[in-house]
Amino acid sequence: MAAAKNKQASSRDQPRKVPVYLPTSNPPKRHLGFLIAMAVIAVIWFSLLAYLALQQVGTI
Repeated sequence: MAAAKNKQASSRDQPRKVPVYLPTSNPPKRHLGFLIAMAVIAVIWFSLLAYLALQQVGTI
């Protein structure tokens, strides 16, 4: 019983190891198609918001 307590106490006294993230020589590639798709979606979204805003202004 005492040995178990000493083991737990000694593990708490040791500093925690912080993971080291090394730079990789093979980073993930950015897909041009994804960027283009997100740009198109953003343009459509803002166009829709502008259209709805103009509809609200026109009805007042």
